[in-house]
Amino acid sequence: MKKLNNNTFRVFIFVHLSKIGQVNFWLHMAQKKYPQVKDNYEYYNKLLSDRKSIFSEVLEINKFGNNANTLSHQEVVSYPNCKDMFLIVDIKVNNHNFFQFKLRYKDFIPAPFFRFDSDGDTHRNKIDGIPLEEQSVDTPHFHKYNENGIEIAYKTEQLRNPEEAKALEDINLCIAHFFHESNIRVNEDSFPEVKIMSNTLGFSMTQEDPNQNVNFL
Repeated sequence: MKKLNNNTFRVFIFVHLSKIGQVNFWLHMAQKKYPQVKDNYEYYNKLLSDRKSIFSEVLEINKFGNNANTLSHQEVVSYPNCKDMFLIVDIKVNNHNFFQFKLRYKDFIPAPFFRFDSDGDTHRNKIDGIPLEEQSVDTPHFHKYNENGIEIAYKTEQLRNPEEAKALEDINLCIAHFFHESNIRVNEDSFPEVKIMSNTLGFSMTQEDPNQNVNFL
């Protein structure tokens, strides 16, 4: 508190947020909301539940995405009366267990309308009636939109089971789980194989220097 010349006082209030509080605060601030989902919620549910198809049996993830830290691949998704639906697979270059699967249909909403995150930030579902301590959903988790057009995160029964969640760190098992949850298949009733950096010699890229313990003469 500081006294000013006119005998009034200026009060400075400092608010400290814990690390968890900061995460929840910023995630709430960044929460996506699309009125077109709310206004067309029956259609949105059909996008998720109706059968969709891709036709590539192998997804080769070799190209960099929007930055040098991410590999990205885009695949056309076949859905009736829709020409611009895409499956996007993003993978961290230095951590192949950190990946995202996204379904995007920009004619409906600009952001992906369905998503899976294997790792990353905790998401806060700020929904009336849910206790604060139950609003945070850590990764791995799915993202979809509720009846109010608000993006929420959720876990399937498999992701709530520690053993099954551990198994789903395998990207090929996990993409099958994503395809089940969003009703996508390759051709009739199969799932794609994901190959990461298949245009290299097969070595995984990491942040570690492979020569760090080698003495050069």
